[in-house]
Amino acid sequence: MAELPAHIENEIETMAAAEGLELVHIDYRRMGKRFLLRVDVDKEGGVTIDDCAELSHQVSAYLDVEDVVPGEYELQVSSPGLDRQFYRESDYEKFLGRLVRVKTAVAVRGLHVIVGRLASFDGEKIIVIDPKSRNQNEYEISLGDIREARLEVEI
Repeated sequence: MAELPAHIENEIETMAAAEGLELVHIDYRRMGKRFLLRVDVDKEGGVTIDDCAELSHQVSAYLDVEDVVPGEYELQVSSPGLDRQFYRESDYEKFLGRLVRVKTAVAVRGLHVIVGRLASFDGEKIIVIDPKSRNQNEYEISLGDIREARLEVEI
């Protein structure tokens, strides 16, 4: 896995903020002989194609001037999607009350995948309530035991 210098991430975050976008995540990695730089952004009401195109032009111009990425690279700027993954602790606060899917490294009452409403977050653990469970519908999960947490699409 390649590392993108922190000052480059900060600059991309500044560009996104100037466009009224929240930087959700940056994924930077080698793919064969090339590099992939994926920038996920969001905003209230959702991200448009024009938002992505504008930020893509700005980031591409900046990267070309800074010459950070060796050789060829592919830049993707997009929305994190309806089933967005949680990357920061602030995501747990932001999505309280929403339906989530949590994968754990350690089984919680025999389960490694828990789907339910994100009921609380205290900085160290979350509580997910599974309304389909008849008894003991609350699952307390330590942040350290979470392999992946993401929004679950609600229809």
